[in-house]
Amino acid sequence: MGMMQSAVARSLLAEFLCEAVATFFFTIVAGMTFGGGFESAVTIGLAVVFLHQSEKAHLNPVVSIAVALCDLDFGWVNLFLRILAQILGGILGGLLSVDGWRKRMLRFEVGSQSTGYRSLLFELLFSALLVLVFLRSRGKTVLAPVVHGLVYLVALTASSVGNIFYPGSSLLNPALAIGLVIGSSSYTKATKEGDIWLYIVGPFIGALLGVCFYQLTSALDEEWEEETIQTTEEQIVTTVVEQKPMPGYGGNNPGYGKPNPGYGGNTGGYGGQVEMPARGNAY
Repeated sequence: MGMMQSAVARSLLAEFLCEAVATFFFTIVAGMTFGGGFESAVTIGLAVVFLHQSEKAHLNPVVSIAVALCDLDFGWVNLFLRILAQILGGILGGLLSVDGWRKRMLRFEVGSQSTGYRSLLFELLFSALLVLVFLRSRGKTVLAPVVHGLVYLVALTASSVGNIFYPGSSLLNPALAIGLVIGSSSYTKATKEGDIWLYIVGPFIGALLGVCFYQLTSALDEEWEEETIQTTEEQIVTTVVEQKPMPGYGGNNPGYGKPNPGYGGNTGGYGGQVEMPARGNAY
């Protein structure tokens, strides 16, 4: 109860629950549509959009790791809780969708026209793209959930058309892969798990590459902005404003700087009032 009195603890608990629930539903959608080709890609992409928008969830351990590496305020405790929530939600979602509802063995194999190295490279590159898009859009645009989901849609569609995996079931998500393979293995012991490492190793390597590229380009962009600001400040400092004297002031004007008769003193005008003569009838 004492821990719940802390605002930080309550915030971390809320993020843990949101991440776990979002990943749970995400895994259910992926498990029910696994191997469905383009329809599966569209469904998973839309699920990412909805769950990201509603629960502010990462849905993927490699995304959370990338955010933690690029944002010092994210915190390692938050990272640990999010990954734990993603794995828990993935396992529960995989058991319910594959073993409980679908009751079908899933095939985690390389496509007939591909090899293990080609499939690993595909997972690696598109995971790097996923991380890069997430980092560039995070907190900067209201379309962040949309572009997040579009990366999944494009990657799964490309995997299906290119027959990279059987039958086009790229995942880009280690937690999702673990949940689905546990759900399929729970349904039948005949599930082949030989190529599951492609879905786990590839995304982690791709995430590190995406983080390195993001940090490099961000540093270069910040240096350019600093140089632009410094150049602008120098131009402002070295700018000379020429002020021209108004007519009648300064220069060769013989009246400038001399006392004005009639102002101040006993000049008989202002300050030393004298009696004016009668104006008579001429006025």
